[in-house]
Amino acid sequence: MLATFNQLKVANLWEAKGKIVVINYSDYTLDELFDVHENIDRDKYPQRYTKLCEEIQRRKETGEFQQSNPEAVEPDDDDEDENEFIIEFSSDGNKTIRKVFVLGFILINIVVLAFILPQYIVTDLVNIHEYSTEIDFIECAKEEVINDDTDEIHTFFDLNIGAYQDSFSAIGIGEAKCKTLASYLKIGTNVSIWHEDGLIHQLKSKDKILLPYIYMKDRVRDLRTDKAIFYWFGLAFFWAILFKSLVNAVVPGTFISNK
Repeated sequence: MLATFNQLKVANLWEAKGKIVVINYSDYTLDELFDVHENIDRDKYPQRYTKLCEEIQRRKETGEFQQSNPEAVEPDDDDEDENEFIIEFSSDGNKTIRKVFVLGFILINIVVLAFILPQYIVTDLVNIHEYSTEIDFIECAKEEVINDDTDEIHTFFDLNIGAYQDSFSAIGIGEAKCKTLASYLKIGTNVSIWHEDGLIHQLKSKDKILLPYIYMKDRVRDLRTDKAIFYWFGLAFFWAILFKSLVNAVVPGTFISNK
Protein backbone atom coordinates (compact mmCIF):
# COMPACT_ATOMS: atom_id res chain seq x y z
CA MET A 1 0.00 0.00 0.00
CA LEU A 2 2.93 2.33 0.74
CA ALA A 3 4.24 1.81 -2.81
CA THR A 4 0.86 2.72 -4.25
CA PHE A 5 0.71 5.85 -2.14
CA ASN A 6 4.22 6.84 -3.36
CA GLN A 7 3.14 6.19 -6.94
CA LEU A 8 0.20 8.48 -6.38
CA LYS A 9 2.48 11.26 -5.08
CA VAL A 10 4.82 10.87 -8.07
CA ALA A 11 1.90 11.00 -10.49
CA ASN A 12 0.60 14.14 -8.78
CA LEU A 13 4.07 15.70 -9.00
CA TRP A 14 4.34 15.00 -12.70
CA GLU A 15 0.88 16.31 -13.29
CA ALA A 16 1.68 19.49 -11.35
CA LYS A 17 4.65 20.04 -13.72
CA GLY A 18 2.35 19.93 -16.70
CA LYS A 19 3.14 16.41 -17.76
CA ILE A 20 0.28 14.23 -18.97
CA VAL A 21 -0.10 11.27 -16.72
CA VAL A 22 -2.25 8.31 -17.76
CA ILE A 23 -3.07 5.91 -14.92
CA ASN A 24 -4.47 2.49 -15.76
CA TYR A 25 -6.44 1.48 -12.67
CA SER A 26 -7.24 -1.91 -14.18
CA ASP A 27 -3.68 -2.95 -13.33
CA TYR A 28 -4.17 -2.16 -9.66
CA THR A 29 -5.07 -4.73 -7.06
CA LEU A 30 -8.16 -4.15 -4.94
CA ASP A 31 -6.04 -3.19 -1.94
CA GLU A 32 -4.20 -0.66 -4.09
CA LEU A 33 -7.47 0.73 -5.43
CA PHE A 34 -8.81 1.20 -1.91
CA ASP A 35 -5.53 2.81 -0.84
CA VAL A 36 -5.71 5.30 -3.71
CA HIS A 37 -9.39 5.94 -2.99
CA GLU A 38 -8.52 6.94 0.58
CA ASN A 39 -5.65 9.25 -0.40
CA ILE A 40 -6.60 10.85 -3.72
CA ASP A 41 -7.53 14.52 -3.82
CA ARG A 42 -10.89 14.16 -5.54
CA ASP A 43 -11.40 17.92 -5.88
CA LYS A 44 -8.02 18.46 -7.56
CA TYR A 45 -8.21 15.37 -9.77
CA PRO A 46 -11.92 14.82 -10.49
CA GLN A 47 -11.38 12.89 -13.74
CA ARG A 48 -8.90 10.52 -12.14
CA TYR A 49 -11.26 10.03 -9.20
CA THR A 50 -14.13 9.25 -11.59
CA LYS A 51 -12.06 6.60 -13.36
CA LEU A 52 -11.04 5.16 -10.01
CA CYS A 53 -14.67 4.83 -8.91
CA GLU A 54 -15.62 3.31 -12.26
CA GLU A 55 -12.91 0.67 -11.87
CA ILE A 56 -14.01 -0.17 -8.33
CA GLN A 57 -17.63 -0.43 -9.50
CA ARG A 58 -16.55 -2.69 -12.38
CA ARG A 59 -14.77 -4.99 -9.93
CA LYS A 60 -17.91 -5.14 -7.80
CA GLU A 61 -20.10 -6.06 -10.78
CA THR A 62 -17.76 -8.83 -11.89
CA GLY A 63 -17.71 -10.32 -8.41
CA GLU A 64 -14.03 -9.69 -7.78
CA PHE A 65 -14.85 -7.34 -4.93
CA GLN A 66 -16.70 -10.03 -2.94
CA GLN A 67 -14.14 -12.73 -3.69
CA SER A 68 -11.19 -10.64 -2.57
CA ASN A 69 -12.90 -9.21 0.51
CA PRO A 70 -14.43 -12.07 2.52
CA GLU A 71 -14.96 -9.75 5.49
CA ALA A 72 -17.37 -7.70 3.42
CA VAL A 73 -19.43 -10.72 2.47
CA GLU A 74 -22.49 -11.23 4.62
CA PRO A 75 -22.38 -14.43 6.65
CA ASP A 76 -24.04 -17.36 4.99
CA ASP A 77 -27.22 -18.47 6.69
CA ASP A 78 -26.12 -22.04 6.15
CA ASP A 79 -23.13 -21.44 8.42
CA GLU A 80 -25.43 -20.24 11.18
CA ASP A 81 -27.62 -23.29 10.80
CA GLU A 82 -24.79 -25.85 10.89
CA ASN A 83 -25.41 -26.64 14.54
CA GLU A 84 -29.20 -26.47 14.30
CA PHE A 85 -30.99 -29.49 15.68
CA ILE A 86 -33.39 -30.97 13.11
CA ILE A 87 -34.96 -34.41 13.12
CA GLU A 88 -35.58 -35.65 9.59
CA PHE A 89 -38.38 -38.04 8.73
CA SER A 90 -38.79 -40.03 5.55
CA SER A 91 -42.12 -39.99 3.75
CA ASP A 92 -41.48 -43.63 2.86
CA GLY A 93 -40.59 -44.57 6.43
CA ASN A 94 -42.65 -45.71 9.36
CA LYS A 95 -45.56 -43.29 9.76
CA THR A 96 -46.10 -44.46 13.32
CA ILE A 97 -42.87 -42.81 14.44
CA ARG A 98 -43.98 -39.52 12.94
CA LYS A 99 -47.37 -39.76 14.61
CA VAL A 100 -45.80 -40.57 17.98
CA PHE A 101 -43.50 -37.55 17.67
CA VAL A 102 -46.39 -35.20 16.84
CA LEU A 103 -48.58 -36.61 19.62
CA GLY A 104 -45.70 -36.39 22.11
CA PHE A 105 -45.06 -32.77 21.13
CA ILE A 106 -48.73 -31.91 21.59
CA LEU A 107 -48.95 -33.81 24.87
CA ILE A 108 -45.99 -31.95 26.38
CA ASN A 109 -47.59 -28.62 25.44
CA ILE A 110 -50.90 -29.66 26.97
CA VAL A 111 -49.23 -30.74 30.22
CA VAL A 112 -47.27 -27.48 30.56
CA LEU A 113 -50.28 -25.31 29.71
CA ALA A 114 -52.49 -27.33 32.05
CA PHE A 115 -50.08 -26.45 34.82
CA ILE A 116 -49.55 -22.77 33.95
CA LEU A 117 -52.97 -21.48 32.89
CA PRO A 118 -54.87 -22.41 36.08
CA GLN A 119 -52.42 -20.24 38.03
CA TYR A 120 -53.91 -17.20 36.31
CA ILE A 121 -57.44 -18.07 37.39
CA VAL A 122 -58.55 -16.67 40.75
CA THR A 123 -61.60 -18.40 42.21
CA ASP A 124 -64.75 -16.28 42.29
CA LEU A 125 -65.74 -15.06 45.72
CA VAL A 126 -69.08 -16.91 45.61
CA ASN A 127 -67.15 -20.17 45.38
CA ILE A 128 -64.95 -19.45 48.40
CA HIS A 129 -66.13 -20.42 51.87
CA GLU A 130 -66.46 -17.62 54.42
CA TYR A 131 -64.41 -18.48 57.50
CA SER A 132 -65.31 -16.68 60.70
CA THR A 133 -62.77 -16.70 63.49
CA GLU A 134 -61.18 -14.73 66.31
CA ILE A 135 -57.74 -13.18 65.88
CA ASP A 136 -54.98 -14.67 68.04
CA PHE A 137 -52.10 -12.98 66.28
CA ILE A 138 -51.71 -10.15 63.77
CA GLU A 139 -48.73 -8.35 62.23
CA CYS A 140 -47.72 -6.23 59.26
CA ALA A 141 -44.66 -8.00 57.87
CA LYS A 142 -42.13 -6.21 55.67
CA GLU A 143 -40.36 -8.23 52.99
CA GLU A 144 -37.51 -7.07 50.76
CA VAL A 145 -36.76 -8.84 47.48
CA ILE A 146 -33.56 -8.12 45.51
CA ASN A 147 -33.68 -8.25 41.72
CA ASP A 148 -30.62 -10.29 40.73
CA ASP A 149 -30.39 -8.59 37.32
CA THR A 150 -30.68 -4.94 38.40
CA ASP A 151 -29.81 -5.21 42.13
CA GLU A 152 -32.98 -3.21 42.81
CA ILE A 153 -34.66 -3.79 46.16
CA HIS A 154 -38.45 -4.18 46.06
CA THR A 155 -40.32 -3.84 49.34
CA PHE A 156 -43.62 -5.63 50.01
CA PHE A 157 -45.96 -5.56 53.01
CA ASP A 158 -48.07 -8.56 54.00
CA LEU A 159 -50.78 -8.67 56.64
CA ASN A 160 -50.45 -11.93 58.59
CA ILE A 161 -53.30 -13.15 60.79
CA GLY A 162 -53.21 -16.12 63.13
CA ALA A 163 -56.33 -17.85 64.48
CA TYR A 164 -56.00 -20.99 66.57
CA GLN A 165 -53.65 -23.19 64.55
CA ASP A 166 -54.42 -21.52 61.22
CA SER A 167 -52.56 -18.65 59.55
CA PHE A 168 -53.70 -16.34 56.77
CA SER A 169 -51.90 -13.72 54.69
CA ALA A 170 -53.00 -10.74 52.64
CA ILE A 171 -49.94 -10.27 50.41
CA GLY A 172 -48.60 -7.08 48.83
CA ILE A 173 -51.26 -4.72 50.14
CA GLY A 174 -49.08 -1.66 50.58
CA GLU A 175 -47.40 -0.18 53.63
CA ALA A 176 -50.10 2.30 54.71
CA LYS A 177 -53.00 -0.15 54.39
CA CYS A 178 -51.05 -2.94 56.05
CA LYS A 179 -50.05 -0.90 59.10
CA THR A 180 -53.52 0.61 59.43
CA LEU A 181 -55.19 -2.80 59.48
CA ALA A 182 -52.60 -4.21 61.88
CA SER A 183 -53.36 -1.44 64.37
CA TYR A 184 -57.14 -1.57 63.77
CA LEU A 185 -57.57 -5.33 64.17
CA LYS A 186 -56.69 -6.23 67.73
CA ILE A 187 -56.21 -9.66 69.23
CA GLY A 188 -59.62 -11.06 70.07
CA THR A 189 -61.36 -9.24 67.21
CA ASN A 190 -63.84 -11.34 65.25
CA VAL A 191 -63.22 -11.38 61.51
CA SER A 192 -64.57 -13.11 58.44
CA ILE A 193 -61.93 -14.38 56.00
CA TRP A 194 -62.43 -15.67 52.49
CA HIS A 195 -59.27 -17.58 51.61
CA GLU A 196 -57.67 -20.38 49.58
CA ASP A 197 -54.57 -22.11 50.86
CA GLY A 198 -54.14 -19.38 53.45
CA LEU A 199 -54.22 -16.54 50.90
CA ILE A 200 -56.82 -13.96 51.88
CA HIS A 201 -59.19 -13.08 49.03
CA GLN A 202 -61.42 -10.86 51.18
CA LEU A 203 -61.39 -9.68 54.78
CA LYS A 204 -64.33 -8.35 56.79
CA SER A 205 -64.80 -7.22 60.39
CA LYS A 206 -67.95 -5.87 62.06
CA ASP A 207 -69.83 -5.88 58.72
CA LYS A 208 -67.11 -3.69 57.22
CA ILE A 209 -65.12 -4.91 54.21
CA LEU A 210 -61.51 -4.14 55.03
CA LEU A 211 -59.92 -5.89 52.07
CA PRO A 212 -62.36 -6.30 49.16
CA TYR A 213 -62.11 -9.20 46.74
CA ILE A 214 -61.62 -6.93 43.72
CA TYR A 215 -58.57 -5.44 45.44
CA MET A 216 -57.01 -8.75 46.49
CA LYS A 217 -57.73 -10.63 43.25
CA ASP A 218 -54.79 -9.21 41.28
CA ARG A 219 -52.41 -9.66 44.20
CA VAL A 220 -53.34 -13.30 44.58
CA ARG A 221 -52.87 -13.84 40.83
CA ASP A 222 -49.49 -12.08 40.84
CA LEU A 223 -48.24 -14.30 43.63
CA ARG A 224 -49.40 -17.51 41.98
CA THR A 225 -47.92 -16.59 38.58
CA ASP A 226 -44.66 -15.19 39.91
CA LYS A 227 -42.67 -18.18 38.60
CA ALA A 228 -44.83 -18.78 35.53
CA ILE A 229 -42.50 -16.71 33.33
CA PHE A 230 -39.89 -19.48 33.54
CA TYR A 231 -42.38 -22.01 32.20
CA TRP A 232 -43.33 -19.67 29.34
CA PHE A 233 -39.66 -19.25 28.43
CA GLY A 234 -39.16 -22.99 28.65
CA LEU A 235 -42.12 -23.63 26.37
CA ALA A 236 -40.86 -21.03 23.88
CA PHE A 237 -37.41 -22.67 23.90
CA PHE A 238 -39.04 -26.07 23.38
CA TRP A 239 -40.84 -24.73 20.29
CA ALA A 240 -37.70 -23.05 18.94
CA ILE A 241 -35.71 -26.29 19.20
CA LEU A 242 -38.30 -28.71 17.83
CA PHE A 243 -40.47 -26.61 15.50
CA LYS A 244 -38.66 -27.63 12.29
CA SER A 245 -38.63 -31.25 13.40
CA LEU A 246 -42.37 -31.00 14.03
CA VAL A 247 -42.92 -29.65 10.53
CA ASN A 248 -40.79 -32.49 9.16
CA ALA A 249 -42.93 -34.99 11.03
CA VAL A 250 -46.04 -33.56 9.35
CA VAL A 251 -44.46 -32.88 5.94
CA PRO A 252 -41.25 -34.94 5.60
CA GLY A 253 -38.36 -33.24 3.83
CA THR A 254 -39.44 -29.67 4.52
CA PHE A 255 -36.28 -28.93 6.51
CA ILE A 256 -32.93 -30.66 5.99
CA SER A 257 -30.13 -30.76 8.53
CA ASN A 258 -26.81 -29.26 7.38
CA LYS A 259 -24.78 -31.63 9.51
